[in-house]
Amino acid sequence: MTVSNEYGHVDEDGNVFLNSAEGPVKLGQYTIGDADAALAFFTKRFDDLVAEVELTIARLTDGKASVESVKALMDRIAKTIESPNLLGNLSVLTDHTVKLTELLEEQKKKAAEAKAQAKAAASAAREALVAEAEALSNSTAWKITGEKYKELLDKWKSLPNVDRGVEQELWKRFSSARSVFDKARRTHFAALDAARTEASGAKRALIEKAAELAESTEWAATTTAFKKLMDDWKSLARAGKSEEEKLWSEFKAAQDKFFTTRNSANDARDEELTKNLVAKQELAVQAEALLPIKDLEAAKVALRDIASKWESIGHVPRNDKERIERRLKKVEDEVRSMQEEIWRRSKPEVIDRANILVTSFEASITKLEKLLANAEKSGDSAAVTKLQGQIEQAQALLDAARSGASQLG
Repeated sequence: MTVSNEYGHVDEDGNVFLNSAEGPVKLGQYTIGDADAALAFFTKRFDDLVAEVELTIARLTDGKASVESVKALMDRIAKTIESPNLLGNLSVLTDHTVKLTELLEEQKKKAAEAKAQAKAAASAAREALVAEAEALSNSTAWKITGEKYKELLDKWKSLPNVDRGVEQELWKRFSSARSVFDKARRTHFAALDAARTEASGAKRALIEKAAELAESTEWAATTTAFKKLMDDWKSLARAGKSEEEKLWSEFKAAQDKFFTTRNSANDARDEELTKNLVAKQELAVQAEALLPIKDLEAAKVALRDIASKWESIGHVPRNDKERIERRLKKVEDEVRSMQEEIWRRSKPEVIDRANILVTSFEASITKLEKLLANAEKSGDSAAVTKLQGQIEQAQALLDAARSGASQLG
């Protein structure tokens, strides 16, 4: 019994035929079931293929289908139309093929546009990296800029490729900028190494001088010499870190050796000088006992004796010298001041000047008194008041002059 539908039929032997314009086309033979099963099997093949095509169209429309999978499906459809193995309206497959072709072309166009945009973005990104690299080429922040160039290079490698000619030109600029920086950095560190080598040699020379001075017992001169060595050391560039520490350790060891020896010698000397200080303190007490001076000649004799003993004692500790000397000088200044005052008073020219000053004030008062008498006689009260004030002032000056004159001679 033959079973059929609008697309074909199955004969009694299980042979399946597809209707076509040229007549029935045998698809194959179905031997594991009846004619209905055979018809359903080959019809389902068609339905499954159509469903797959429709799903692919939907995915292609959403941009989720790959070009390779679509092409593979189209090849299968073409083979199916050429050598059918299913029952159905093959024109549907032809229509779907046209739709797939159209969508595939759109997908290719979008992909091409996206690729062009990606290239443009990558080109712009590379251009930005080049501009940043060129801006850094003259930097002297060696460590930071070196790390920045590494970062820029990593970014360069991560970007998509652009047109070969454009990328090569951009890379040439990027590489050139980095080369300028690297050359400047190498030159800088070469100069720095040379300076460090020179500084190392100069500091070794200073260490040799310091080692020689460390044995000196000329405390003051050698202390000054070490100060100059230290100034010279500070004026030199630094050697490499580890070598600088080693050189400084050697220099400081020589310096410490001298100053330790000097300080020990000074401590011993100060111990001896402390005894001198005690002796001078006793003499200072004796000198201070002469104040206030009552008998100048006796004070001078006593002070000469104290001064003689003072000189014979010798030095005292440096920190105490000014203080103890100041105590004796105060007494000496008092004696000298009193002697100078007595001498000044006994000078004839001083006495003459004092007497002349007294006479001058007396004459002035006499003149003012005559003027006062005339003003009183004429009734000029204003002049009287003024002249009385002038006479009072002149009288005060005269009294002071007479007192000063009386103390002279």
